[in-house]
This record gives sequence, structure tokens and C-alpha cells, in this order.
Amino acid sequence: MNLSPAMRHKMKHQKVEVKAENQELSPEPKSLHLLLIELENDMAVLKSINRIEDKITHKRDVLIPKYRSSIDDYLANKETYDNPLFSQMIIWLFDIEELDTAIEWCDKAIELGVTSPFNRDLATFCASHVLEWAHKMSNTGHSIEPYFSQTFKKVQDKWRLNEKLTCQYFKFAGLFLLRDNDGQPRASSVGDIETLEKAYALLSEADNIYGKAKVKTVLDNISQRIRAIKDGVNL
Repeated sequence: MNLSPAMRHKMKHQKVEVKAENQELSPEPKSLHLLLIELENDMAVLKSINRIEDKITHKRDVLIPKYRSSIDDYLANKETYDNPLFSQMIIWLFDIEELDTAIEWCDKAIELGVTSPFNRDLATFCASHVLEWAHKMSNTGHSIEPYFSQTFKKVQDKWRLNEKLTCQYFKFAGLFLLRDNDGQPRASSVGDIETLEKAYALLSEADNIYGKAKVKTVLDNISQRIRAIKDGVNL
């Protein structure tokens, strides 16, 4: 069909109007600046909540779902700028004990050089939180895996943490191997020499790293237990 110049001009402008209308239906993603303004407001609301349990629920049900897609986009686009929202999300994930993502994102944040919101670095924050969680799980008879071992490996091979926290990891790992049926560390409850020797090595390393490890008595008990098993004496 042959169109007159006037008709072609009219159709061209109609197409431009439709395109502009469609663009309004798909707004640009919010900038980090705007997200941080929202975050500041949300932190004020969070601070006004009195009960810790209610704070955790609010983080899990409201705040994390609200900002998660923004962090997913940030990671998918392999952005390298510092992102305070990212570090705050990591903290919330630890608070609600979503440790799979929390540990993974903490590792990524360290790799990207994201600034910690604390006086301590993100590796120290992550390691401290996981160790605290492992103590709680152990005391209530729940599994500490895979999160304790995942983090302990980073403490051993990757993260340069302070001596006290590093010592605490080795000490916890060693004492955990000595638990009796009540969950208490007792060398006399262990009948396997290999396990005893592994616990001894871990606790010795704790003592080497930090002079106030307070494991001397346990090390002596392990040595006595190993000798008793080898000599066939039931201690």
C-alpha cells in the first residue's frame, strides 16, 4: 500500500509514542544511592523493634526479600564497586542463620574488597559468627556441619585472623572430637587412638597459636588415655 508523506509522518510519531509508553512500563533499576537511602530508613524501622525475635523475623520476611534481587544483580554483573548494602545483607543472613548464602557471600565480598561495617574485617565477622553458632548447635546436640568445617578450612588455609580467634577454632575442633554421650569433652570416653591423636594435634596447635588456650590438662588426659589403650588398661 502506497502511503502519502502525511500518513508516513503520522505513523512514525505513533511508533515513537508507543515506544516511549513501553519504556515507562519498564523503569530503570534503582541506583545504589537510592537503595542506600531506603536502607537507612529501613534500619531506623528495624531499630525501633524491641524484641530480638521480632527483629529477626523482620529481617527474614521483609528486608532480605526486599533487597536480595539487587545483590543478585550486583553479583551477576560482576560489579567491583564498594557496596554497603551487600555487607549489610551478609550480616542479616547470618542473623537469620541462612549460613549457606551468608558464608558464600562473605567470601565473595572479601574477594571484591567490600568494606566491613564493623571495626573488624568481614573474615573475622564470619569466623566469629560461625564459631558462636557451632557452640550453640553442639550444646543442643545438633550437627555443626558442613558450616563449621567449611569455615575452619578457611581459617587454616585462607584467612589471616588474630591469634585468639584462630586458637578458638583449633580448640573447639579438638574438644569436639572428645565429646562423650552427654556432649562433654572427656578423653576417657574415646576408645580410638587415631581420634585421640587427631584431637591432641588440634589442641596442641591451639596452644602453640595462643598461649592462653588453657588446654594443658586436656592434652595430659589424652596422653594418658592413649597409653592406657596401648597398655590395655581401662581408665
